[in-house]
Amino acid sequence: MNRPQYTPRIRTLKPVARRPAWLANLIKALGFMAINFLCPVYGAEIDSPPPFTITEQQALRLFFERNIDLILAHYDIESGVAQQIIAAALPNPSAQADFNELNSMIWTKQVSPNSGVRWAQGSFPSWGLRIEQMIITAGKRTLRMEGSELGTQGLEYDLRNTVRVLSNAVRHAYYTLLLAQKSAELAQSNLERYRKIVNANKTRLDVGDIAGYDYTRIEVESLQAESDVDATEAEFKRAQAELLLLMGWPENTINIRATEQWPESAGDGIGLKPQNELIKQALDKRPDLAASKIRVAQAEKNRELAKRMVIPDITLIGYYLKDPGNFYVSSGGVGFKLDLPLFYRQEGEIAASMAELNKARVFIQQSEQNIHADVINAQASWKSAEAITRSFEQSVLQRIEARRKAVEFAYRKGATGFLELLDAVRTYKEMMQEYYNALADRSNAWADLIMATGQEVH
Repeated sequence: MNRPQYTPRIRTLKPVARRPAWLANLIKALGFMAINFLCPVYGAEIDSPPPFTITEQQALRLFFERNIDLILAHYDIESGVAQQIIAAALPNPSAQADFNELNSMIWTKQVSPNSGVRWAQGSFPSWGLRIEQMIITAGKRTLRMEGSELGTQGLEYDLRNTVRVLSNAVRHAYYTLLLAQKSAELAQSNLERYRKIVNANKTRLDVGDIAGYDYTRIEVESLQAESDVDATEAEFKRAQAELLLLMGWPENTINIRATEQWPESAGDGIGLKPQNELIKQALDKRPDLAASKIRVAQAEKNRELAKRMVIPDITLIGYYLKDPGNFYVSSGGVGFKLDLPLFYRQEGEIAASMAELNKARVFIQQSEQNIHADVINAQASWKSAEAITRSFEQSVLQRIEARRKAVEFAYRKGATGFLELLDAVRTYKEMMQEYYNALADRSNAWADLIMATGQEVH
């Protein structure tokens, strides 16, 4: 079967008048001038901001100023102050006014029988006023005020405890950033060293001094070093984001770096104190324990208030009535009213307040037990991390540095093989990474010890 052939249609384009040569050259010149003028500006806009080096104290200061959790905790205290105002408020009096008009269909006389006043045809207007004022009895208002004040004090201790916990989180994030930063620098330095080894052995491969298999081993190690650089850079970015989140993402500090200074090994002397002294200090200063004690006092006030609620409040009443159609035109009086606690005597509220008091007392015991455990664990972690770091600084660092330099020198002189060189470089990198990890562990243990003992952070 013969298929019909497709013949493409060719559209004829009309000739376009060309620009004069001098005009084309002028346009090109203006374009080059515009590019040269705009390129520096554009480059300045897309360049990343320079790194912002931050100290531990600066990180804590930004945390105090911008952290969302701390801001919310301050609003909790303001709510507590508002509750104090509510608890201290006196009941407002209530007023009731009535205006009535008596129809003439009921009254046949249009003259008041007592006053003799003649009213308009068809109505006898009357009005009355009633005022009530509640009187809180049995000192219940005072108990509410005292309980609300204790509640505000508990919120203040909660804020201090939030500062204690989150400050420790800021310290941990700062040391994590410093560790990631040192790890990235170590990986980059290790990569540069491998590149030097690769370049040096490329010449030796060309002249037949080493085998191709050995050179491939060196290239593989170099590729692994590049992978380590990428991994450490990703960890560095993650650590930056974690610290920035705690600091409230301050402006113009996205690219932050930590000052290369680990905490002093003595830990302000706190790590050298006996365990019993540290526990006693923590029991005196920990805000969570203080908050638990405050809430026990508040629960006792609430329990006493629930017991006194059995005594009813008294409402005083005063009224005045003006009724021309009555036998007595003007009348008034005073009185009172109250609820009689005959069938229900606040048994449920008293039982609930007693349960809250018992729970608050148990929370004190729980807080004391947690303090003992926190101090013991933090001090043990501190001593272990301090011992490991001291061991690195006193013996390991010097040895691995001396071994690496000796092997590199021997390799350049041809006295050792490349396997010994790779082993020395790899060992140096691993041991330095373990040393940085030990520094970070010691710093975190110091921060945990500060948090466990309740040291104030200003």
